[in-house]
Amino acid sequence: MRHAYLIIAHNEPEILKRLVGALDDERNDIYVHIDRKAPFDGRDIKTRKAGLFILPCRIDARWGDFSLVEVELALFGAAHMKGSYAYYHLLSGVDLPIKSQDYIHAYCQAHAGTEFIGFAQNATEEELNWRSRHYFLFSRNFNSRNPAKRLLRKMFVLAQDLVGCRRIDCDVKKGAQWCSVTHEFVGYLLYREDYLRRHFSHTYCPDELVMQTLCWNSAFRERVFSLSDEFAGCKRYIKWVDGKLQSLSPGDLDGMRHSDRWFARKFNHSDLCFLDDVLSECTKRLYD
Repeated sequence: MRHAYLIIAHNEPEILKRLVGALDDERNDIYVHIDRKAPFDGRDIKTRKAGLFILPCRIDARWGDFSLVEVELALFGAAHMKGSYAYYHLLSGVDLPIKSQDYIHAYCQAHAGTEFIGFAQNATEEELNWRSRHYFLFSRNFNSRNPAKRLLRKMFVLAQDLVGCRRIDCDVKKGAQWCSVTHEFVGYLLYREDYLRRHFSHTYCPDELVMQTLCWNSAFRERVFSLSDEFAGCKRYIKWVDGKLQSLSPGDLDGMRHSDRWFARKFNHSDLCFLDDVLSECTKRLYD
């Protein structure tokens, strides 16, 4: 059972090096996309056991925009073209594994065919409709404070509401973009790529919609590990407080150590010793 690890890296090269080192196993291949805006190119990242592929295309990915889905599709496509992997794990460059490779491989083998995709339980129908049915202007600049852009975007949304615009003709679901999925699901994802581009381009934060919506409206829904717990479903240890993603700290180490999750996010470079503690305490191995 070979596994493909797909990493979306924007910053934090020291964390990325530790992540790649922790995944450096002869049973794995590692694919890395480094954002065009990142101040590093990854040429100093090395592996001794795993195959390592730095994607030559560097997409300028923006928060809330379909460009994040473009990065996902590029990674899934590159890995799918090279081989038939048992599982494809989508990670951020500020994630770390909190279980050993032996544990993850054994778990996946015992649950072969299961899709580890997280579905949010707190998403209302109103939110999902608003996110998915509108065509948003200036989607690469959702964070822009430019009043003209914000006004034009709002007016265009109101105009679409007046005419009853609805871009997607199926149930829309939401959840974390980070997932671990089978070769069969990745093949289906890539087969539906044109559909995803047509219906999710210029929607709001489509990276939190495409995987869940595609899975929910297919036979793969029956293969999801958990539909009732988002982060148990995708095997990620993620800390949210008042709707905001929090960086993990030494106070979270015990929780990670005793968790049944495979990966944790997010980390920062402010305490590199803590990152090494996470890897040694949780996975019982570093770069051996």
